[in-house]
Amino acid sequence: MIAEAVIEVKALPQPVKVFGLPVTKQRGVLFVILAIGSLTAALIFAALQESVYRVPGFKYGGWLTFVTTCTYCLCAAIEMGFTGNFSRKGTIKDYMVLSVLTLGGMYLTNWALNYLNYATRIMFKSSKVVPTMLVGTLIQGRRYTIAEYSAAGVLVIGIILFTIGDKEAYPSFHLHGVLLISLGVLCDAATSNFEEKRFFRIEQPCSQAEVIFYSSLIGSAYGLVLLVWTAELEPAVLHTLEHPQLWSHMLVSAAMGYASIAFVLHLIEHFGATNTEIVKSLRKVLSICISFIVYPKPLNWKYALGFIACIFSLCLTVYLRQLKRNHSVLDPSHRNVQ
Repeated sequence: MIAEAVIEVKALPQPVKVFGLPVTKQRGVLFVILAIGSLTAALIFAALQESVYRVPGFKYGGWLTFVTTCTYCLCAAIEMGFTGNFSRKGTIKDYMVLSVLTLGGMYLTNWALNYLNYATRIMFKSSKVVPTMLVGTLIQGRRYTIAEYSAAGVLVIGIILFTIGDKEAYPSFHLHGVLLISLGVLCDAATSNFEEKRFFRIEQPCSQAEVIFYSSLIGSAYGLVLLVWTAELEPAVLHTLEHPQLWSHMLVSAAMGYASIAFVLHLIEHFGATNTEIVKSLRKVLSICISFIVYPKPLNWKYALGFIACIFSLCLTVYLRQLKRNHSVLDPSHRNVQ
């Protein structure tokens, strides 16, 4: 499936710009650059963010969220400067709603890491497809095949097994973490639907840099209010000053998170959603593997079986999406069935 996109060697009319800088006109070279860039940035993001929670005494998910959001805002501003495009197409009202969803997803996920290990976090984040399917079925009337529901079910089983393994191997495991990250995944799913409807599938779509800049700018203000309200700000800053390596780990991790988002959006634009899903699925698998290699954890059969179920579900999901797109091309009457 990847080859279908890459084998098409026709040069693009002009070099594709990434972060406002021209890269290449060759499609094959472009795919390799974007795929490797996405994987590298995402893996560095995950490794550094996990290292933050490995620092003794770090339990300040709200502080990490605030620093990450501010960094996203700065990176988006820099990209807008490179492109010379500072215009705003989205409304402030929509950005205020979006910032609640994005901040909520990040805040709840980071908070959950006080009770879960990082590999379990990745597993849960992979499950965003489940609430997305439920919302699509109940609210938008979308239809899914039995195979698609089965793939989602296998993923849920994998997550349950991984969570049970976490309970046995992780001393600070608590069901609070499961609840928090589940709510975070729901926020992420709502974020995706809201962004698509209000910013990207409109007559004049917003740029990715614009959406991240304004949502992060407003989200940073919300995050600061939360830090003050929860009395987390002062102890978090003092703890970071006592462990200065946290500054570089948090800032570089956030910058890599922003870069990964940008690479993924370029992959979608130039090579389609299916090829992008393959790269994203590989990223999730590699992130879990690196988490266990760089930060060794006690292994058990539940981790292993849950991991296998996750891989199977991701591969099946990508395959089914490709079949659906092929069917949509052959039969235009089915193009609105998601």
